[in-house]
Amino acid sequence: MDSGFDREGESMNELFLFVRPPRPLWPFNGPSSAFWPPLAFASMAAMLRENVADLRVEILDAPVLEMGWRTLESELRGRRPDFVGIGEEAVSCVEGLRLASLARDCAARVIAGGCFFGHVAAEALRTGLIDVVVHGEGEVTIVELTETLRGGTDELHRVKGISFLRDGEVVTTEPRPPMHDLDALPFPAYDLLPVERYGARSRNHPHLAAVELGRGCVGSCDFCILWRQMGRFVDGKVRPYLRTKSAERLLEEVKWLVRVHGRRHLGWVDPCFNAHPGIPAGLAELLLRDGLRVGQSAWLRTDAIMRDAASGALAACVRSGLNEVYLGIERADEESLEGLHKTAGLDHARQALQVLRREFPKVVVIGSFIYGLPGDTPRTMRTIHRLSSELRLDQAFYIPLTPLPGTALWRPEMWDSSGNAFRRFSFLPQYRAHDGLSVLERALLRSLLFNWNPARLRDHWACLLAGDARRRRISWRLLWRALCHHLRQSLPALFPGGGNGGMVFPRWYES
Repeated sequence: MDSGFDREGESMNELFLFVRPPRPLWPFNGPSSAFWPPLAFASMAAMLRENVADLRVEILDAPVLEMGWRTLESELRGRRPDFVGIGEEAVSCVEGLRLASLARDCAARVIAGGCFFGHVAAEALRTGLIDVVVHGEGEVTIVELTETLRGGTDELHRVKGISFLRDGEVVTTEPRPPMHDLDALPFPAYDLLPVERYGARSRNHPHLAAVELGRGCVGSCDFCILWRQMGRFVDGKVRPYLRTKSAERLLEEVKWLVRVHGRRHLGWVDPCFNAHPGIPAGLAELLLRDGLRVGQSAWLRTDAIMRDAASGALAACVRSGLNEVYLGIERADEESLEGLHKTAGLDHARQALQVLRREFPKVVVIGSFIYGLPGDTPRTMRTIHRLSSELRLDQAFYIPLTPLPGTALWRPEMWDSSGNAFRRFSFLPQYRAHDGLSVLERALLRSLLFNWNPARLRDHWACLLAGDARRRRISWRLLWRALCHHLRQSLPALFPGGGNGGMVFPRWYES
């Protein structure tokens, strides 16, 4: 470790720099709202700033700044961080490892975490690019870890919830229990972010903020990594563990985002925003009491929508600004839903959509469906597409079953130290794969293009010509982006570059 002095001999605090490197865009997102504020970085940065003396803390969010790799390298060499924090999704593993290599070249210690690196700790550490991997929620761990690293590495084994290499062997310490009292967290360090850039040119998600009502889930779907990331260990196994902030704490956080940082749309990052029967409604009532109505988007459980519709909770949330909801419907048959350990069924989905369409027609409703289970056939794809049409969604996303690290589908032999294999973990139909999925995806494409019954035509035009301007605008944009994606993936001769998993590389990526 250096002496703590710069080259001129002046005292200089060590720097912990969280970095989100240049990344491709998910093709259904517009460039003005493609990158949400990195809430995990902001939350951990706030904890470090509050608890570690004489440490400078900064966040460098390259994508929202449209900063490419050449500029990022220059920034790292100029700032000379002592610690670099990274946390990429599976699809951007390439970028995470590339960033780690740059950071090591700058003599920084690299700390990785999040839903991806936390579940491939051994493999990531053996690349030689990463010093420590943090498992689970990071706020408490990052403080203890940083203090330990500043004093030397001999005591790393005392830090809960991490993995590191010692004499070439991977050491994983005791799991750290997740935080129970989320109200004890400081407000995220939004002042360290280029806040004015998030959603600056977006009409549908203007002046965007990422915010959490709580953490964890009440479900344990096989394909989901989020409940595992936010769960707790019981008898050596991770279990779902739902926690929420209080309505009063949430009110203060929303006021701070709206009045101090000028945010006008809240993107709730919770796996299931309405899992708790009281907190969302309690927040909504407080917002309405204080005259605050701010646009909001959130993932909802379909089985809780009926409960909240009956209690008035859903109506309160919509009145306070909830205008875009995402529903994980997933399958068109109960048997495969049960096989995935999903507890919300088809009847819940049908009832929820009836309520949303009848009572809240201005709310944009987007549903997700999963394909690629054992036994799926082209007929399965047609059935799933038919269900998505019957439900009268504004948009449906069809997602290949993806073996994310940490889920039951993952196998260690899937690891690729270059990261390139993870480009296909984009949750997008790609059509070009030479495996069983391509058969299913082409059946889906044929159904999307040619299966137009009168009811589907009617509902499709109802979305495109909706009386609510926002809902109408979103429908047109999603239609255009879906068309572009399907054309790029299904016509490789006209649209080369099919190894990117369907992701779109912006012009500034290497700049």
